Amino acid sequence: MPHAAFPDVFLTPRLRAERMRQSHLPFITQMHANADVMATMGGTRDAAASRLYLAQNVAHWLDHGYGMYVLQTREHGALAGRAGLKFTVTDEGGAIELAYAFDPDCWGRGYAVEISTALVGLGFRLLPVDTLCAAAIRSNTASRRVLEKIGMRLLGDVEAAADNANANNANNANNANNANNANNANNANNANNANANKADNAVANAKPDSNAKVRYEIHRGQWRDQQDVADANAALPSR
Repeated sequence: MPHAAFPDVFLTPRLRAERMRQSHLPFITQMHANADVMATMGGTRDAAASRLYLAQNVAHWLDHGYGMYVLQTREHGALAGRAGLKFTVTDEGGAIELAYAFDPDCWGRGYAVEISTALVGLGFRLLPVDTLCAAAIRSNTASRRVLEKIGMRLLGDVEAAADNANANNANNANNANNANNANNANNANNANNANANKADNAVANAKPDSNAKVRYEIHRGQWRDQQDVADANAALPSR
């Protein structure tokens, strides 16, 4: 991925975003120790993990020219959270992923939509990419609403049913082999049919894993269309 040149500091209507630096370690450590903040990010992290996280993000800025920001409210200067764009590796290859997390005192105020909109705009203006992505825990409806509000579309998720089907298929094969070894073709057929029905039922009745991640993405063309609509609305005379 080419090296970009994102601003060290930028403003949104209510937030100030500053490039993540070593001086932010106390705030990062505080966030990582908050069980509510970390509930959808694998749980709390200790001081050593926080130092490693910060070091990795400082290095990311040096390597790529963009990365995570620490956020403050413009009204009071209070530390509010972190957000940014990160290079990540997916099954399809390299991708640029939007990430954010806020202190619980800042939840429900629209800050996540505000900073995410600004970061997506920076991404498409400053990076030679056609797609930006994000991930959220399936059960985290608040975060998923944020991604949908900024124009991202659900790309796919991991269904527990697929694992169940694979496990049942393995059982089918084992049962068939056992029946054949006993030279009982009828029993093998019956076993296969019964297990096939079980597999179908497992797929039909399996519940999605609420802790699995779902992936969203937005394409440059979609973002440009959103900008055209926003510009058109802004040009309308006020009543």
